[in-house]
Amino acid sequence: MKTQAYILFVAIIGLLFALHYTLYIHLSFIQNDYYFAFLLLIPAILLSAYIFTMIVSEAKESQDRALEHLIKESLHEINLPIATIEANIQMLEKSIKEQKSITKINRIKEALKRLKRLYNLLSYNIKKEILEIEKENISLDKLIKQRVEFFKNFNRNSFILNLEPLEIYTDKIGLEQIIDNIIENAMKYSNKNSAITISLKDTVLIIEDRGIGIDESELPYIYQRYYQAQDSSKGEGIGLSIVKRFCDKEGINLKIESKKGIGTKVILDFKKLKNKVKK
Repeated sequence: MKTQAYILFVAIIGLLFALHYTLYIHLSFIQNDYYFAFLLLIPAILLSAYIFTMIVSEAKESQDRALEHLIKESLHEINLPIATIEANIQMLEKSIKEQKSITKINRIKEALKRLKRLYNLLSYNIKKEILEIEKENISLDKLIKQRVEFFKNFNRNSFILNLEPLEIYTDKIGLEQIIDNIIENAMKYSNKNSAITISLKDTVLIIEDRGIGIDESELPYIYQRYYQAQDSSKGEGIGLSIVKRFCDKEGINLKIESKKGIGTKVILDFKKLKNKVKK
């Protein structure tokens, strides 16, 4: 279908050149008659353009449907072994009483949780490219507590929380992803013995670390994909670009303050998302 559309487009262009040659050169039309003749042909040209557009759109929609079907099938196949592992863990938990074996099972469970989260993120990032992601009312303070509990499993930094209740309306998985990126950066670039402070007051969320910080000259570039600070060998420079892209899309005001050797403060204002909460 796509090939046919291109052939039609080339044919229309060829027809216009042929008309130009016939009317203006071969038939020696005067300028006014030439313009009048072309004016009469405009409806035909517009109709041809409409047909061309419809053919191209139909081909694109067909490709999108096929891609969506393939993605759904692939994600389903990936999810099957995850579900099988989970079911077998539950069976083992019922039959095993030895403490050493229970400890091993708990480690497998934690690894499975991380695998499921990676699966959900993979599914989300693929689907959002071709589908409209559903939004929902979210308790931001509860979500932050859940993510902090997840990061506590790494037995690294401690957390100081000061969270007021706040309900917002947004894409939950996307929001989890940006919060995870910010907390992960705070842990990555700070000493494991230093605490990470997370506060939520009114509509403003602040995640602050006491890590290596960022030089002021580098702050304008930190949202660029693959950008890394000159003295940093950690990460791939992708996290903050994902955060910035999500915040811009959802209307979250993002600001980063940092001082070299003192630490970094990430400030997110969710005022616009609070106003969108659906009753």
